Amino acid sequence: MGKKSRKNHGSSAGLVLALVAISLVIALWQWIVLGIVLWALFRVLWKIHLRKDAGGLPQQTILRPAQSAPCRTAPVPGRALAPAAGNPHPKPARELPAPDYLPRWTTNRRFYADREHHDWQKQFDSMV
Repeated sequence: MGKKSRKNHGSSAGLVLALVAISLVIALWQWIVLGIVLWALFRVLWKIHLRKDAGGLPQQTILRPAQSAPCRTAPVPGRALAPAAGNPHPKPARELPAPDYLPRWTTNRRFYADREHHDWQKQFDSMV
């Protein structure tokens, strides 16, 4: 009779893969169960959601074609628009302040304001 071959034909790789898969299932069984429970819960909730929101097809109402008005070729007598009553000279809502109250920033004023600030800064720095 012939001798049995002792060569490995890849059965150990399958065994290692099976052992890794079993160890992963053992290590992560809580997460697997949680995933299955969540999957089932979402399927049930989705079915409820679809049953609530899904009404039948809307009833089709038969619309009559709109009655078209005859095309007007001449103006209708007595329907002229009155001219709009406009105010040719609008007035402000309140009185404007006196002109001397409003500051006018001329070049001369700006120069003196800068100079005044410069003098004040010098005086302030000398006090310290």
